[in-house]
Amino acid sequence: MFIYMTKKNGFCVQILAGGLGTRMKSELPKVLHEAAGIPIIGHILRAADAIKPEAIGVIVGHKAGLARQAVETGSAKWGITAPVEIFLQQQLTGSGRAVQEAMPFIGRFSEVLILCGDTPLLTAPLLDGFYAAFAGSGAAAAILTAQVPDPHGYGRIVKDRDGFITAIVEQTETDAETARITEINSGMYIFRTEALKTVINRLEPNGPKREFYLTDAVRLLAGAGLKIAAVPAPDREFILGVNSRLQLAEAEQLLRARKLRELMADGVTVKNPAATYIDEGVSIGRDSVVFPGTHICGGTVIGKNCMIGPNCHITDCELADGVEIKFSSVLLESRIGQGCSIGPFSHIRPGCELAQNAHVGNFSELKKAKIGAGSKVNHLSYIGDAEIGSGVNIGAGTITCNYDGVGKHKTVLGDRVFVGSNTNLVAPVTVAEGAHIAAGSTITDDVPAEALAIARARQVVKEGRYKKRP
Repeated sequence: MFIYMTKKNGFCVQILAGGLGTRMKSELPKVLHEAAGIPIIGHILRAADAIKPEAIGVIVGHKAGLARQAVETGSAKWGITAPVEIFLQQQLTGSGRAVQEAMPFIGRFSEVLILCGDTPLLTAPLLDGFYAAFAGSGAAAAILTAQVPDPHGYGRIVKDRDGFITAIVEQTETDAETARITEINSGMYIFRTEALKTVINRLEPNGPKREFYLTDAVRLLAGAGLKIAAVPAPDREFILGVNSRLQLAEAEQLLRARKLRELMADGVTVKNPAATYIDEGVSIGRDSVVFPGTHICGGTVIGKNCMIGPNCHITDCELADGVEIKFSSVLLESRIGQGCSIGPFSHIRPGCELAQNAHVGNFSELKKAKIGAGSKVNHLSYIGDAEIGSGVNIGAGTITCNYDGVGKHKTVLGDRVFVGSNTNLVAPVTVAEGAHIAAGSTITDDVPAEALAIARARQVVKEGRYKKRP
């Protein structure tokens, strides 16, 4: 992972995240839609933070309260270390207006990188290269550009003989010559703040929507004889914006492909990348193998030499080395110790902890359960709100009856307890170490150490009662 280690003094990032996002057709602000497990704004913040600005500004507008809350609560989870300042765009009338309203923040710094709030494919190396090219150009501003095979709909970059930008020509204003230009404006800029201050308040509303365009600031600077550098992105993929559900799906596919390439480069085997879904925040150790149909989500951390899948779903879990998660198992917000085996068709619900070499098998479900080292819950059992010691064997069909209709209660099994098949443990109940529970029992009282508990009706056989009728 790229990390830019040196803070850029006097440099800030401003993210424009106030757009309406009408083509998303959603009650949720566009910047909060997730791609590869992280909201769009989270991806942009992570890339911006990695190049070490002194501060990051986020200007929000549509559904501002939701956007503000998401950034405030998510920044720590996304690993953001720079100070983040969030403020409201009062008038949603274009990028130029957003920057005008952001000037009290921007004006505290000597340089500003302005990013769109809908470009989740940005990377830290791209932004760092953009800044380095700007710093070495001596220009008053720089624009991140891209070469595209079909530039229709984009602003075209017009340059002078020295390669500096003289104009950005929008689609509606192109003539035969400019229409052939294939270098386009990404909508991302770096400005020297003093230069930006001279033109930002001279912007005037344009177009059918009477909006203020930041491209006009570039035109004004070029008209004043100042240099505007063009910095091409290595691939147009990096600057793709999300304006619809289709574009969101396309961006997510690209993000997931990047993540899988990164994992495989680090020594993880992914059997079928086209059918494997791993979120941006996931970590997997060397020599682990992920089988097709598997979803690994959130901040899941998986150790070395693990076997995952196929068709498993793991969210916000910690798996130690040598863990095997078998076919069609679901794990949520739990910790799995070294050498554990889970599945097939197991469901590990939030709050579970499995010590090393524990086994949970076919069609078994755990919820808020602690399972000790070497213990087994192998078949058709439900273990909830329980503390299970080491070396315990849970027979098939065992149920911890943890809910009495009003509250939840705890079941405690000591080390080396043996629980026979088809047992009901009616909580609160404790079975001390070394005790045995006979199959078919319903245990309502505590069982002392090394005891045998039998809690079932005596078998009665009435011969001939059900004699076959002719």
